[in-house]
Amino acid sequence: MAHAGKQSLGGWPVRLLLLAALPLQGQEPIELGPIPTREMFPLFLPPMVYQPVNPTPVGQGQWRITIDHIRANTFEFSDVFKDQAPRDAQGRVAITKTFILSQASQYASLPLVFFFDEEIVRTTLRLRYGLTERTDLWAELPFQSHTGGYLDNLIEDFHSLGFEQYGRDRLARNQLTLAVMTHGQLQFFSDQPIRGKTQDPSLGVLHLLHQDPAWTVSAYWALKPPLTTTYDVYKSGWDQTLGLTARWQARARQIFYFGAGFIRRPGGSLAYNASPFGGIRNGWGAHSTWEYRGWGRLRPFFQLYAQSGYLRPQPFQKLDRPSLQHDLGFHWQFRRDTTITFHYLNNLTHNENTADMGLGLILTASF
Repeated sequence: MAHAGKQSLGGWPVRLLLLAALPLQGQEPIELGPIPTREMFPLFLPPMVYQPVNPTPVGQGQWRITIDHIRANTFEFSDVFKDQAPRDAQGRVAITKTFILSQASQYASLPLVFFFDEEIVRTTLRLRYGLTERTDLWAELPFQSHTGGYLDNLIEDFHSLGFEQYGRDRLARNQLTLAVMTHGQLQFFSDQPIRGKTQDPSLGVLHLLHQDPAWTVSAYWALKPPLTTTYDVYKSGWDQTLGLTARWQARARQIFYFGAGFIRRPGGSLAYNASPFGGIRNGWGAHSTWEYRGWGRLRPFFQLYAQSGYLRPQPFQKLDRPSLQHDLGFHWQFRRDTTITFHYLNNLTHNENTADMGLGLILTASF
């Protein structure tokens, strides 16, 4: 009996793979569109950022509910920290407020010095409703946590394969430290975790412009009212975005998505406007996505996600430069109306203005 039970348990991975590969038995795949990739770098948390939008309306009177959960790790710092920094018992760099204050005078000639090391978990509830056959309304409400996390070991192992990032193997693991200085004066420091804090909601509308057997093209507009603060300090303005999003089906098993948008970021709270980084400017973003539909319920995808830099040029930093990231994963439509998505986000450019890595799960249900 024990032997039979062991056999049964060992067969579960195979059964799951077989189930994932089963055809949809005449059911149409849920049109999920591109992955709603979001930048998780600390400076991109207060404002609205570019996110890809599904160009296909859900249908009049139809609802779509999505729970989007992602964990992302950030380790970026100014070059001045490469020369000297305190070490812990294991010989790894551990930045503290005491050290920052004791060394601040050495950076008096530098207009900006920063050190970011944290892990962010963001869970977003999205609702999308088909107002007409051609027009959708949507709303989203995020919840966010900031901790030291536990991805440092995984990222360090990955970089040891040859994808080096300076300082990753010298940094104290799973620490939470955010520091910003201007001309030797400490402007912001935080090493306290934040758990499950509500973020600003977003409201949007999408309208179908064109649809034929090959192409679907839509326009969208969204607004993020400033209702909450980030790090209990910064409150952005009434951010808005306007963009175009498209779907192209060249072959039965090959789907491509494209899109681009403009983000307007007006002023916000006094602390936000007086940020040492000079204020976040308007921006743009774009995406290009490939999705394969030849494996039944399992649909792999690869997405490129680009966005502009968000600051004006300043000495000794690269925060004004654009970035490019990839989002890699698969959809598993395990029921007619329900899909689970796993994706892995990583940066391709190294301009000190993106999160290092993100792992995400998305649950989507339509009715």
